[in-house]
Amino acid sequence: MGKQNRQKKVIKFRKRKKINIGTIIFLFIVAYIILFIFYSFRKTPMAIYEVPEENLYLDMTVTGVITREEKLYYTPEAGYVNYYIHSGNRVSKDAPVYSLDANRSVYDTLGTMDEISLTEKDIAEVKRMISSFQGNYNPSDFSSVYDLKEDLILKVGQISDSNLLDRMQDMIDSAGISNGFRFVAADCSGIISYTSDSLDGLTTEMVNASTFSQEEFTSSPLRSGKQYAAGEAVYKLVGSDTWQIVCPLSSEQYMELKERTSLRFTVKKDDFSFRAPVEFTLRGSDYYMVVNMAYYGTNYLDDRFLELEIMLSQDKGLKIPKTAITTKDFYVIPLQYFTVGGDSNDTGLYVVSYSAQTGQPEYRFMAAEIYYQDSENAYVDKDAFLAQTTIYCPDTQETMTLAQISTLEGVYQVNRGYAVFRRVERVEENGDYVVVAKGTSKGISVYDHIALNAGNVIDSSIIY
Repeated sequence: MGKQNRQKKVIKFRKRKKINIGTIIFLFIVAYIILFIFYSFRKTPMAIYEVPEENLYLDMTVTGVITREEKLYYTPEAGYVNYYIHSGNRVSKDAPVYSLDANRSVYDTLGTMDEISLTEKDIAEVKRMISSFQGNYNPSDFSSVYDLKEDLILKVGQISDSNLLDRMQDMIDSAGISNGFRFVAADCSGIISYTSDSLDGLTTEMVNASTFSQEEFTSSPLRSGKQYAAGEAVYKLVGSDTWQIVCPLSSEQYMELKERTSLRFTVKKDDFSFRAPVEFTLRGSDYYMVVNMAYYGTNYLDDRFLELEIMLSQDKGLKIPKTAITTKDFYVIPLQYFTVGGDSNDTGLYVVSYSAQTGQPEYRFMAAEIYYQDSENAYVDKDAFLAQTTIYCPDTQETMTLAQISTLEGVYQVNRGYAVFRRVERVEENGDYVVVAKGTSKGISVYDHIALNAGNVIDSSIIY
């Protein structure tokens, strides 16, 4: 009986379920992945830009007039002209430049002569030009193909002229049409040009303010298919490889440049850069710079005015898109309020609060990051302090309330996966890009990653 009673008093307990830590961690990871995927789909994709280094030129732009040793030549009598020298080519003394046909008979016959006979020497020269091009061709510089095309056209033109002159006398003799026909030779060596303008014969000493009056300037080609009148300009001969570009300067430009003996220029017309010696002169109240040239004259035979960029100095900057630039608000605080305190060597400010029991001021040091400073003030992130915070200056025992706000330009650096504002200083702008200074305090460095569009970024937000 007693045994039965003891058996009835046995109480069964439910087994306690043990917590499986591995399961909890697994569920947490799954939840994190789901939330991350959900957040990724909702988040606006952010384009990242890697900051490159850029050559930086501090320059000024001037317009100069070309002067050179040049002489116009005129037809000795009326007639039709056929030329044998291409513009930009050099002609030797007594070499034929053109022929003059009084009755047009030879002139018309020349128009039907399209065949060109290539000698073995001519063919070898053309092959050499093509072979040299192939050996130096760079696929990234496709424009060199057009340079080859121009060189080949010029070469074929020279061969054609030579063929024409060689066959000319035979053709005249066989046709019996020599009456009224004559060759006209150069009386001295030089470079041929077939462009004339209202400033032909201009010398460096003749340049004055009126020279640059574009309203009165005219330019015209000398080659035409019409009949030339007696005494009409037929070609121009440039007798020297040296030439000048005379540029008017403001007094500020003159003071900036007057100690220079040479400068680096870029011709804006074709983006051609060169270095050349310079001289400076004062004529009355006008300042001029004379650029002395010994090469490249044939590049600008048909030009009288050139717009030049003067590259005063070269440095390195950082190139960033304009869309990456934004502004941020900062408190402007006098430098004397900053001190080193607390338990570290951090620079910061003493914030003033008042005891609830005694009403006495209490001073608490708070680290403050200075983004920029000038001779009097420092700029501190507006979000680092509450509005109307009172700060204390230990040196003068004065207080002030944070109220003066200014903005700084910057970009969002995302090197560490979150957006950090970094200050930039503009140096120059070019289209959609800005070149900013290197080495600025709290700035960016080459190869930094920044947000391409600052408008899509929240300060300190996680990017990835």
